Amino acid sequence: MEPNQKKNYILLMIGFVAAAGVIIYVFSLRSQLQDVRANQSNYEEKIDALSSIQNTDALKINRAFLKNFFTYQTTAERYKKIKPFTTDRGYKATHPSGTDLPDTEQSVKSSMVGLKPFEYQSSKTQAEFFNEFNLSTEFNDVTNTETVIVKTSLIYVEDQGWKIDNVEFIGQLTGRE
Repeated sequence: MEPNQKKNYILLMIGFVAAAGVIIYVFSLRSQLQDVRANQSNYEEKIDALSSIQNTDALKINRAFLKNFFTYQTTAERYKKIKPFTTDRGYKATHPSGTDLPDTEQSVKSSMVGLKPFEYQSSKTQAEFFNEFNLSTEFNDVTNTETVIVKTSLIYVEDQGWKIDNVEFIGQLTGRE
């Protein structure tokens, strides 16, 4: 082989090796891109699942709190049952300002039926509900039933989950059957 042919042969081999290297590199990048896209859609699904879990958890806590707050045999029992569902601020919002929590066994009974919660979630860690339901209260053997609207505000507390942070009695609906 002549030196010119040797030189061309070496350049041709270097070109083939470089082209093969570039092709392998491009296929490697494509493979990595496909993995990233697969992970992205996987993460998006997980984020959606977490969002819906938090929503349902907030709704569950809202329902459990209302059930325990408005269905009771004595007022002392009521406050013991709602404590796990509230923050300190939320717990204080459940009783009239300036009064102590009742510790006597009064003869007041209450029950709630037909809960219709309407949710507004302002962020991943805050949710508000407008709750409409029928409330039956019995005091000294006299029962009164009315449709009530209560607003509950929930916050997501790290390592504890959703907690009631505020409770507002909006009012009663009259003229409804």
